[in-house]
Amino acid sequence: MPRTTRKEREDRRRYALKIVSDGYGWGDATKIIENTYSVSRRTAIRDVDLAFEGIVQSLDKSDVKSLMGWMTLGIQRNIMKAESQGNFGAVISGYRLLFDMIIRPREEHSKRTWRGYKGSM
Repeated sequence: MPRTTRKEREDRRRYALKIVSDGYGWGDATKIIENTYSVSRRTAIRDVDLAFEGIVQSLDKSDVKSLMGWMTLGIQRNIMKAESQGNFGAVISGYRLLFDMIIRPREEHSKRTWRGYKGSM
């Protein structure tokens, strides 16, 4: 007979998915599951791996526009947090990332080139 019920396992895996969705990395999420539910490291690793698989599968199903919107909001949140902490280097990097993701592709798309040559970048 298993030590945990199916409902407990599902709750633990749901919590792992929430932790990973909140932005915790693989190692941190494993340690949180391990300490919160008093399970072995192997069990915590299995649950976190399943959570990451769930996120990857959901990314495969989503379209590019919604993904770009989600990423843009996350970057904007990080910019605001860095600005409130006085980390202006991270603020500038965040704005540069937004520029590279959103504005630069549109600029390069409208460029007329001679036989597809774009020059060195």
